[in-house]
Amino acid sequence: MEWFEWDFDHPAYFAIYHDKVEEAREEGPALARLLDLPPGSRVLDLPCGWGRLRPHLEAQQWEVLGGDLSAMNLRRHLQEFGDSVARLDLRALPFQSGCAEGILCAFTSWGYFATEAENQQQITEFARVLTPGGVLLLDLCGRHHLEAGAKEAGTAWRHFESYKERIRWSPDGRRILTERRVGVERFRHDIWIPTDTEARAALSRAGFRIDRVFGGLNEEAWHPRAERWIYRAIKL
Repeated sequence: MEWFEWDFDHPAYFAIYHDKVEEAREEGPALARLLDLPPGSRVLDLPCGWGRLRPHLEAQQWEVLGGDLSAMNLRRHLQEFGDSVARLDLRALPFQSGCAEGILCAFTSWGYFATEAENQQQITEFARVLTPGGVLLLDLCGRHHLEAGAKEAGTAWRHFESYKERIRWSPDGRRILTERRVGVERFRHDIWIPTDTEARAALSRAGFRIDRVFGGLNEEAWHPRAERWIYRAIKL
């Protein structure tokens, strides 16, 4: 079983990420503004989790379809926001080519897979299901910001309200490894963190033209040490 199948489908997930409900009040409107599509556009929220960003996308009068691998998250999505969701693998989207005008891939939801080819396939699938001129908003954690945070934190366990965690880099320096414990349960994230050059190259290979890159939710200028690297890319 891949790590994300375990972590995102475990009941402790909602305890670990309970703060995401509050964060969505800021992130949702900001990401919708950066996506910047006309009313009536069809937007795919991939992966959508339990749909925390959906109300803010629908507030733009967009037709929103969510997709996620986690059955548990999708059950909550159905309870809180109704249908228009699909259980899916990001490497093989169950949608027709050219079916959407926009895709939101929110904070660091790219890089989950073990190989470069699989992570590239996710971006290639995003391009396939977008119409020509369609927009992908790829929202990533800034690598240098993460490196600085990991160095400051060291290898000791950090204690939070409902869990504790420690982080380290993989031996090749390409992936961030996060261990979390909630009671006796253990979780482990293993996410590739691309450089800016690697992110841009992946988008280009998939057939995107980068329109703008932001360093934060409020349209801050991109810079290497920004907390977020947000790529607004146009399908050619």
